[in-house]
Amino acid sequence: MSAPSSVTAPANPPDSPSSRSRLARKGLPILIATLISRPLGFLREAVQAALFGASRLTDIFIIAYNVPELIQTLFFSGVLSNFFVPIITRYRNQREELSTVFSVTMNGALVLALTLASLCYVTAPWVMMVAAPGLTGTDHELAVFLFRFMLPMLILHCLLAVIKGTLNSINHYAMPEYAGVFFNLVMIACALTLAGSYSITSLAIGVVGGSIVQLLVQFPTLRQHGIRYHPSYGFSHPALHEMRGLVLGAIIATAVVPINAFIARAMASGLPAGSVSALAYAFRVFILPVSLFAVPVYTVLLTELSTAQHQGEQQRFKDQAATGLSLLFAVALPATAVLIALATPITRLLYERGQFTAEDTILTSQALIAYGVGVLAYGTSQVMVRLFNATKDTTTPAFVGLGSIGLSISGNWLFREWWGHWGIALVTSVVSYVNTLVLYGLFRHRFGPLHESFLFRRLGVHLLVAGALGVTLLVADRWLESVFGVQTIIAQVLRLACVLAIGGTAYLTLALFFRVDEVTTLKRLVVKRVGRTQRQE
Repeated sequence: MSAPSSVTAPANPPDSPSSRSRLARKGLPILIATLISRPLGFLREAVQAALFGASRLTDIFIIAYNVPELIQTLFFSGVLSNFFVPIITRYRNQREELSTVFSVTMNGALVLALTLASLCYVTAPWVMMVAAPGLTGTDHELAVFLFRFMLPMLILHCLLAVIKGTLNSINHYAMPEYAGVFFNLVMIACALTLAGSYSITSLAIGVVGGSIVQLLVQFPTLRQHGIRYHPSYGFSHPALHEMRGLVLGAIIATAVVPINAFIARAMASGLPAGSVSALAYAFRVFILPVSLFAVPVYTVLLTELSTAQHQGEQQRFKDQAATGLSLLFAVALPATAVLIALATPITRLLYERGQFTAEDTILTSQALIAYGVGVLAYGTSQVMVRLFNATKDTTTPAFVGLGSIGLSISGNWLFREWWGHWGIALVTSVVSYVNTLVLYGLFRHRFGPLHESFLFRRLGVHLLVAGALGVTLLVADRWLESVFGVQTIIAQVLRLACVLAIGGTAYLTLALFFRVDEVTTLKRLVVKRVGRTQRQE
């Protein structure tokens, strides 16, 4: 980290309400976009299921879709987020130079994506053979056709990742996060209007069409902020050279999560039937609070940290990191309490119908509890990765990530023998905690501590209040179980709503009693807004 500037006193201390409010305000568009996009994603899957069911056609489409999606995540979306923002942030106040860096990065990414897509097109028969060795004959041919048809997604999502990083660097988060909303809308429209004529290919058309639309809607926002694309081929630009030096570490770090997921699925495949599905269903529920609360925090935090790093303000860098972690405690621990205390009613409400039995609910809720333990760990490990990325160090998180793969393999084997499928889910949480501690230890050794007494106090208070929330939710759920009786869908919804209302009231009361800063800040904002509204009336 560069030496601190002459102004070492932080403008906002780590416990400043304005620091938390700024992070929360900047992360709000991500939260809103997720709240819109996630239900649309469920609706998209519902439309797909209604049109094609759980058939061989949908199996082929999912396989053909997941491969380019995985490739673009490994090589573009995740990689660019790990090193692009810290580099481009230094040009945020120089719009002409920012446009130049944006353009050369777009062009470089386009060349790389076209090369990779061309390679995938040529080797498609072999790629599909590896991805789905069970597909033969016409099924294999259809998978190859759909895979090739959807390869433009790989290119378009690569360009979208560059745009997202550029806009994030100037503190604009709204339009990039709404990309998923446009993608889901186009896919739903294509499926409903084209399925009769093009069958399963209508979904592939929706994938390509949605990718085009979500890219095109970004350009007005770029223009509004004075960022212009021009066909510059200056691949010798210093920024591009710096990115090339960081790309390998970013690729390794990004590959860790899908590799660990692959290992988990492979380990679970040797367990009784339904274990792999239970893990998949539970993970889908687990990732919702992560997307709602953790992703906005560490996405915004990367830009804030990169700015402080570029300006040489070491104290501000640490203050921002501590503020981000404190805010993460405030949102992740209540989410953990909800997932653990209400794992069974949540699973039953979302899935238990048709072929999904009460036994499946038990399996899935067990996995959900084990994943839920790691909500905080997942978020804090991602924050620690961003600390290193902001200092343009992608190598350290990569090596720690490689170590986590070995830990996952041994942990999955051991925990699977003890506790079956939910032991595998628990390993995911444990490994995330280990990653956080190792990365923080390395960071602390190099750059010093991050306001540890402040963070430990905050963690202790949030653990206490979240623990009380969990107990309240458990007691309320058991009590209302006898009140609502027959578990119809409506009764389940009402019961869950009442439980959450009781738990939320108890949580806010305790948080205000213990003067939890994030809650008292929220109270002040609400009172201020209500007072302003009353004066206007």
